[in-house]
Amino acid sequence: MRRARFLLDRSVGGRPLVSRLREAGWDARTLAEEYGDAVAQAMRDEEWIAAGTRSGYILLAKDHRVAVRPLEAQAIYMNDARVIAFVHGDITAQEMGDLCLQHEAAVHRLADVQAPFVFSLGRGGLRRRKLYAP
Repeated sequence: MRRARFLLDRSVGGRPLVSRLREAGWDARTLAEEYGDAVAQAMRDEEWIAAGTRSGYILLAKDHRVAVRPLEAQAIYMNDARVIAFVHGDITAQEMGDLCLQHEAAVHRLADVQAPFVFSLGRGGLRRRKLYAP
């Protein structure tokens, strides 16, 4: 089994979430830690999806609609990205952390699932989303 590494999108709570995941033993980084704050703030979604995937990360995003937005879906498909997105975009970093830790085993198993994919993470666990790409 491959060790899962996670890269957090700007919108998923940054430091509070990454700190909580690290305390639980996760290998997790924010975009700002990985690329520097100025670069991270300027990156388009397609850019961070490609760069994070090249670096071997599972990507954590706040909005599961990345699976249907044309540019993001194409970037996921073309880069063989592994994406976990939260079902509800209006949840707090605390709630995101709760979900990640509640479903930790299933989330970590995704490191061995063939990419590309987008899974939604909610109270009921992980659910694979249809990826709308070529």
